[in-house]
Amino acid sequence: MLAGGSLAFVFGVPALFGSTFGLFMVPLQQSQGWSRAGIAFSLTLTTFVAWFAVLISGWLMDHVRLRPLLFVGVVLGAANLAAFSLIGANVWTFYGLVVALAFTSMGASPLALSKIVQGWFDKRLGTALGMLYACGAVGGVLHPLIMSSVIAGAGWRQAFLLMGAMALAGGLVAALWLIREPPAATAALPAAAPTATAARSPMIAFLGDPTWWKLALWNFLFAMGSGFIMIHFASLLHDRGATPGQIGAALSVIGASHFAGNLLAGWLVDRISPRRMAALLMLMPLAAALLMLKGQDYAALVIAASVLGLASGSDGSLSAFLARHYFGGKLYGQAMATQMVALTLAGGVSPWVSGLMRDRSGNYDLSLTAAALAFAAAVLAGWLLPEQGAAASEPAAEADAAAPA
Repeated sequence: MLAGGSLAFVFGVPALFGSTFGLFMVPLQQSQGWSRAGIAFSLTLTTFVAWFAVLISGWLMDHVRLRPLLFVGVVLGAANLAAFSLIGANVWTFYGLVVALAFTSMGASPLALSKIVQGWFDKRLGTALGMLYACGAVGGVLHPLIMSSVIAGAGWRQAFLLMGAMALAGGLVAALWLIREPPAATAALPAAAPTATAARSPMIAFLGDPTWWKLALWNFLFAMGSGFIMIHFASLLHDRGATPGQIGAALSVIGASHFAGNLLAGWLVDRISPRRMAALLMLMPLAAALLMLKGQDYAALVIAASVLGLASGSDGSLSAFLARHYFGGKLYGQAMATQMVALTLAGGVSPWVSGLMRDRSGNYDLSLTAAALAFAAAVLAGWLLPEQGAAASEPAAEADAAAPA
């Protein structure tokens, strides 16, 4: 099951398209005549609708069978990727296909895959989620290498066709031969006592749950701090005098740290308090932001980048674990989907604000300071989370677990 989820993650649309988007900017500009800002605007448009797609997918995952949903997401997402090879000179066709990816791929999204995996693991759930999300980092390393060669040798249209074929092949192998529906008794774990009302109400009921708000605050602050730095890190290195080769090496360090961070967080969260883990994890990016602010030499920046990569890499698996821990398996899809709204909002606004501060001040010191403040606040937000999880806090949990599947 974990192998199937990991395979679908590596060849999923988020891993393929997200890790290679930058490679297509220059070829599209040269062949289509679009500006780079116009091409990048497609991601801004997606931000406006992605939250809606996430909420829909979260509801579906808690109400329909997961394997057919995965199959549909694989087929539609692969077709969407291949359709990029047919676009003409109208940039709005490109925009439409980019926005459509948020909907066509939602059945095979990381959220869907984590929902499947969490139905099969309990005591080692953190380790399983860490391994699952680490595979996203593997895709982020492999796909740019493959697609850059295809674009250079055959062109960007053929690269989009190949990505569609890779998504279809990898996803179908996972959906048809490796992944199965989670056991009924595990997939329908009871909700935590603070969210018992949410278990019987629409998704909006989370807005009345203090635990949901505390977790949303933690996710928001972490995404805000990361957004101040990560998108602009290459530019920050350039401003500090790094060469293109040094910048590429530093970005590779971040990619490797993402992989290691997911495995480390997954292993640790199975062994220490999730609340303590959420707070302590934020100390790493806080230290990285302060080191970037004070350290001007390349070596210090690379060390800071590796620490930041460890933390940002572990956030996906840890967020998924915390959503399951506090809201149970039955409501996991909706709980994680609503949490991702906070992540999307902070992650979409902070890079823009960071760019504004850089343009006004001429350097990234204000951005790094803002990031450090966000991470420091995230440490406190982590300590506000309750210790008690779903299975331990629900009075009826024992009776439900003993009931026939």
